[in-house]
Amino acid sequence: MDEFRSRQAVVIGVVGQWPREVRRYADRHKIGFPLLTDRDRNVIKRYGVHHRLGIDAYNIARPATFVMDKNGVIRFMYVGSHQFDLANHQSLIDCLESLQQLS
Repeated sequence: MDEFRSRQAVVIGVVGQWPREVRRYADRHKIGFPLLTDRDRNVIKRYGVHHRLGIDAYNIARPATFVMDKNGVIRFMYVGSHQFDLANHQSLIDCLESLQQLS
C-alpha cells in the first residue's frame, strides 16, 4: 500500500457482498484500505463490471481496477475476464507516476 500512497493514491475497494461478509474477509486477510459494500450492485453495474453468470460464479463483479484523477476522470481501467485476472501492477504504478507529473 505504501507504494500507492507515496504516489498520492487513495485505494478503495467496492465489493458486491453484504457488509458482515466483507468485514470478516477484511479482518481475516488484513485488508489495509476501505472496502465499500455494494450489495445491490448499483455501482458495479454502472462501471460495467457486473458479471451475471459465468463458469466460476454468478451475480458478482469481475475483478476490475480503475485509476481516477483528482477530477474523477478515469485514467486507467482494467476489467478481468475471470476472478484471478488482475491488473498489471507495473501498469498501475506507471499510470500513477504519469498523473503525478501532470499535477
